[in-house]
Amino acid sequence: MCTIPPAPPPPPPAPFCPEVQSPSKSPSNPKPDTSTSKLKYLDVCEWATNRPELWEACAKHDVCHYQAPFYYKYTEFPSILQVGPTCGLVALSMIINNEVTPEEMLNIAKMEGYTNNGEMFSCKNMIELTKKVFNLAEINVRFSLQCGGLFSKMTIERLLNGAALLVPYDADFNHSPCLKRGHKAHWALVCGIIIVNDPGENFDDIDNVYVLCKHGKSRYLAAWKLYDLEMSNKNLFEFSPQREGDGLMYILPEGGVGGENGLQDQFLMFEGF
Repeated sequence: MCTIPPAPPPPPPAPFCPEVQSPSKSPSNPKPDTSTSKLKYLDVCEWATNRPELWEACAKHDVCHYQAPFYYKYTEFPSILQVGPTCGLVALSMIINNEVTPEEMLNIAKMEGYTNNGEMFSCKNMIELTKKVFNLAEINVRFSLQCGGLFSKMTIERLLNGAALLVPYDADFNHSPCLKRGHKAHWALVCGIIIVNDPGENFDDIDNVYVLCKHGKSRYLAAWKLYDLEMSNKNLFEFSPQREGDGLMYILPEGGVGGENGLQDQFLMFEGF
């Protein structure tokens, strides 16, 4: 006679993670997507199963698969796909929940002489555009231009307190940070941070700090090492020779992409959401 074995005991609860709560509302369906393409990830990142977008990013990018991070902060922003070379405008629109659309920003940026096609090769121009967009949308968020210090204790602590960043970098074929001397310049929105292990008094371990990012060429959240993003940001030396021959007219800042009016080793910080 067949007997049915007793059901296995329930799995232990997910480890506690001292996350600072983001201002965004939690999704109505807290369970991760169980579509066939994602089933192989379902046994990892149990600590993030109540945040599907975060869970998927960490599962795919091999971050904290089997133990909760020491600390993390993640603020949800909408995903917006870019049309043409409008990655910076799209990233800025994400920050304000699309209250001013990339198309509207493009019209403003053209009138101000910052761009022809949507390209933004100057962080200083991006700051000026932000002022106009925030005034239009009546957004009350502090913002500033930062020169250097992307991978620094100051920046990390501000991210842990809920800051967001707009960071220009070189995008590889999978849109992750790479070193192409600025030839693949792209903009990313940094909307979260993960500290894998206890950092002690400093944050000097380059393998211990990840940032959660969105950009205009994907609907999905990404998780990259902050150090890799900083190295890519510092590597923006010159305008792409390939773009010079694509038939479009681009507006470049005085001194070029790698000058003080360009992108190299600069980023925008937003605080007070």
